[in-house]
Amino acid sequence: MIGVDFTKENVQLCIQALCNMAKRSGSTKPVIVGYDYRFASEFAGVWAAEVLAGNGMQCWLYDEAMPTPAIMSVVKNEQLDYGVMITASHNPYYYSGVKLFMKGGVDADVAFTGEIEKECAAIRSVQAISSEEGTAKGFIQKVSFKRQYFDNIKSFIDESIKNNHAKILYNDLFGVGAVCLKPLAAEYGIAQFDVINDKRDAFFGGVLPNPTKEMMLSMRGRVLEGGYDFAIATDSDSDRLGVLDEKGQYVDSNDILACLYYYLVRYRGMKGDIVKNCATSILVDRVAEKLGYRCHEVDVGFKNISSKMLETDALIGGESSGGLTVRGYVMGKDSVFSASLFMEMVIRMGKPVSEIVREVHDFAGYDHAIEEETLTFSEMDRVKKQLEGAAPAFDGPIVRMQQFNSNYKYYFDDDCWVLIRMSGTEPVVRVFAEMKSADESDGQISAVKKFLSA
Repeated sequence: MIGVDFTKENVQLCIQALCNMAKRSGSTKPVIVGYDYRFASEFAGVWAAEVLAGNGMQCWLYDEAMPTPAIMSVVKNEQLDYGVMITASHNPYYYSGVKLFMKGGVDADVAFTGEIEKECAAIRSVQAISSEEGTAKGFIQKVSFKRQYFDNIKSFIDESIKNNHAKILYNDLFGVGAVCLKPLAAEYGIAQFDVINDKRDAFFGGVLPNPTKEMMLSMRGRVLEGGYDFAIATDSDSDRLGVLDEKGQYVDSNDILACLYYYLVRYRGMKGDIVKNCATSILVDRVAEKLGYRCHEVDVGFKNISSKMLETDALIGGESSGGLTVRGYVMGKDSVFSASLFMEMVIRMGKPVSEIVREVHDFAGYDHAIEEETLTFSEMDRVKKQLEGAAPAFDGPIVRMQQFNSNYKYYFDDDCWVLIRMSGTEPVVRVFAEMKSADESDGQISAVKKFLSA
């Protein structure tokens, strides 16, 4: 929480730990530091730069707020060893955090963050100099790689989409997505790209800066009244994507991932498997099978998706929370990139979004319904013990159970399943159920709620 755990002292402690590890590894390359629109993010970026400078390390400090994946892109394209982003992603306005990236532009893995934590615990003093001194001595340099970021995304987008008749509504949710997506839409020649909520607001308009189903459906009236082809929204640091179709219907992340995979293979002739996390629909598996490829399932956490993509040379990887990437791009989720691909898909296929979704469902023979609910608990240790001790009283026999760290997945017949996922950052449990109907899915979620509340 900002002002409680997220303080200047703790931010600089984390960066000092990073400096210590970088020195031991012999790294002499600059460290890129970025930040979003959250309260005091730009100040925290300076706090980080002051420690890097105090340790005699080169700091490239971004000259404006940018999406998280734009910072990952710099680490990859400039072949840096480390990157830092000040953000709390899609979380409420009163949170902030420090995201770390490693060589290749990937999220810091568990081993690395574990070492950072140990290093933090051992530090007795932080070496820092003022930003003015750091700049004067040449350690801190203001940079912009925006054009490089744009060109990298555009290299994946089919230029034939220009001179289109698309009419799109974009909700920036007071985040940093519009910083890049608005000018890119102009370069794609989008006929009408209307943007809302693109001014900085540290309170994010009083809502969660996350393109959830509830948030997306709040835009339904505007979509219908404006006659838009579809609407999109991105979270506050622009790594999650939400979509409404031309009828104002919610297009969930499972459909976005499945449709883009289908489009890339069937319409663009690309080849390769797909990687999903354990909370993602079997729709993805069925599309892969019908296309002649394989779906690989991993634990929640995009670093698990990206590592499996590299291992299997998969074409695309994504998760049920709205993040995805494609082979050859940054190995992290990027909603500026995925929104660009989605716009290309709709324009090139020349069909309404609802028809594209139906085409993919029909192709896959998909007839299930997936539902999700978030439960809040004050005693997460009790919840964990309960799950370790027994299973909920589900409707129907459990065929098998698979544990992904703190995630418990129960499988039933006919490709039906329930996942109970314990958050590692919040006092919440997320429950996913995919059954033959929405009523059945809701019933299984109710069984979980009853079990965990007992």
